[in-house]
Formats: sequence, structure tokens, C-alpha cells
Amino acid sequence: MNLNKYSKPVILLTTLLGWIFIVPLTYLIPKKRNRMVLMGAKDGLFIDNVKFFFLYLSEKETNQDFYLLTANRDIYETLRSEYPNILYYPSVKAYWIMLRSKVLVVDNFSWMDNCRFQLFWRAKIIQIWHGIGFKKIQRSNKYFIKEINSLYRRFIMNFVGKLPKYQAVVSTGEFFTSEFFQPAFLTDHFINTGYPRNDVIVNSEKYQNGCINSDVATINRVAEMRKKGIKSILYAPTFRDTGGDGISDGILELEALNQFALANDFVFVFKLHPLLNYKSISDDFERIIWYDNVKDIYPFLPEVDGMISDYSSIYMDYILLNRPIFFLLYDREKYETKDRELHTFFNDFLVGLVSTNQDKLEKDLLYCFTQKDDFKEERSKVIDKSYQNIDDNSSQRIFKFIHEHYFRNN
Repeated sequence: MNLNKYSKPVILLTTLLGWIFIVPLTYLIPKKRNRMVLMGAKDGLFIDNVKFFFLYLSEKETNQDFYLLTANRDIYETLRSEYPNILYYPSVKAYWIMLRSKVLVVDNFSWMDNCRFQLFWRAKIIQIWHGIGFKKIQRSNKYFIKEINSLYRRFIMNFVGKLPKYQAVVSTGEFFTSEFFQPAFLTDHFINTGYPRNDVIVNSEKYQNGCINSDVATINRVAEMRKKGIKSILYAPTFRDTGGDGISDGILELEALNQFALANDFVFVFKLHPLLNYKSISDDFERIIWYDNVKDIYPFLPEVDGMISDYSSIYMDYILLNRPIFFLLYDREKYETKDRELHTFFNDFLVGLVSTNQDKLEKDLLYCFTQKDDFKEERSKVIDKSYQNIDDNSSQRIFKFIHEHYFRNN
């Protein structure tokens, strides 16, 4: 049962019952040595950092005691035939394993919902946040700060588990640790291991099942087009609290964009934010492909020749390939005043041509791919500034940290 769809009184009552009945159980039921649970975003989607950390454990650490927790029935049914260590929440089995787990690994801020905060009360929580980027998050965000600006609000936020202290927060390097994560999270450790999802960008063949829950049909289709010399351009805008993107805001005219792509050997792949629902958009364009917006995008990135981004953290993953990046920033003032605050260092990371309309964007694409990529050296500097390690061993380093700090001496 997803309690988030119910009223605040129901959530508060259920949370109270969790404190009364579940938290005492965490002291009575002993933790099992070396047991770990992983849980992805939106009640357990199989995407992002948790997905690739799970694949690493499944293929490289076969003696580790671990489980993947999901409240998504489709994900559970898809994975359980391949992996026996999938837990469906809620279930008696899930409750028991959660209560006995020493470590929980998450990559989002919804892990504590539906009494999971109480079930993992005495576990060590490792946060692999879903992206290094430019938006102020958590305790550094003005809207979050407003939520805790009174004693009553802070009490309620603590009561429902929205002000957690983590045992470790994963980062990619010193710059983002100090400028991005330290203002946002309370934790015992910041560890510059890198992100599991970036392991498959650096090495696309790292995992046997890396494409599970990805849009495999689109990946294969684009791969075949690239063999014919067609350049693939990914458009991956971020989510806006007030709604909108380049399509719905009327910045991109699809028929004209399709004709531009046909004339210049491009194919555009649109990966819209998972929180958006675009079931009615036409797919009748030969050179505009819609990547399933609830599927994992990261296995697709090695097949991308250039990315159109805005304020999204996916840009900071794609940059590891050091390929052209274009910024469509038509709504920056609105975004910063009505959607999300941006860190002041955002401007320093705009290493690519910037446009505010389709005409300029098309000219930028043609210039870069037919004349010169002017930003290759600058992208290299951003990579060096952002990443302590540029390899496919991020998951290995995270596991080593967990093992040494929470498992070895037990």
C-alpha cells in the first residue's frame, strides 16, 4: 500500500504506529551479518545508480548477502525470474529482511516513505544521490529551508523521516562534495567513489544484464542508424515544477526539426523526464524517436553523438564521453525564480553552444558537426574538476567502503 496517496492525517497516524510498534522491533530483532538492501527511486524503480550497483553485486560479489526492494509490481515480476533476491514491498518476507538488514543503499529521497524509515531505523543508510548537478537540493534549497523554518515544521519533518542523517553520501570528487553535497546533506562520510551508473558509460559492456529495463528497441535502432553515418542527438530536459519543456513550451517545432534531421543526417532521440507523461505525442517522424521515459537511459548514452541539455544532471554523466553538448536555455529566468535555485557555479559548467530557440540550435548543431567542436578541451577540464576517478570501478569502491566500515568487523 502506497500511503502517499492518502491524506496527511492518515500518513501521520501510520507513521505514529510505526514509531510505536516497528521501531522497538528494530532493537529486539538482531541484524544479520553482512546483509544489505538496495532500493531505487519512486518506490523501487530499476534504474539509475541502484540498478547498476545491484548488477555489480550480482555479477562481481556473489557471496554478498543482499536484496533489491521494490513496491512496483511490474519491476518485481520482470526481475524475479532472473534474480531470486527481489523483495516486493509490502510483504511479510520484505518486513523480516528489512528489519534484519545492516545496510540500506538508496539513490533518492523517497526511500523513507510508507514506514520504511522506521523499518530501517537502526540500519546504516548509504545515499548515492541521483546526480551531481547545478540545482540546489535538500538542505541547500530555499523551498526545503522554508519547510523547516519553525520548531513545529522541523518536528514534523523529523517525525516522518524527512530530515535523515546518512552514514555515507556518495560523490564523484572534491568539488561536488564541498560545493554541492556538503550544504545539502548531514552525513558521517562523504566518499568520492564515483557513480555506479557511470561505470556503464565508461564501459558499455561491463554487465551482462546492463540493458534490463532500458528501451532496447530504441538503442538498437539508433545503433543501426549510426552505422550508416547518421549522427544521434539526445534531447534530455530536466523536470520543471511549473511544467513544460522545449516541446510543450513551443520552442521546438517537430515537423521542422524532422526535416532538418533528414537534410543533415541527424536523428533526434527525445528522453523526457520520468515524471512527465507524454502518451499522446505523435511518433510519425522518421528522424525523431521517443525513448521510453520511464526506462533507464544510461545504457543508451554511448550511442549518443551529441546531447541537448538544460539544467539536468544527466549532462554531468554524458560529459564523461567528451562529446558535444548543446544547451537549450529558453526559460532560465522562469526556471530560477519559479522552479529550482541554481548554484552560482552553473555558468562555469556551460561548456557548449547555448541557444534559446530552434533556429539557433540547428545552426549550432551544423557548425559543431560539419566544421569544428570548439569545446573539447574545456570539457576535459570540467571532467577533471568533477571526477576523482574516470574508470568503471565506482561500484567496486562503494562496496569496498561499505564492507570495510560496516561488515568487516562483525
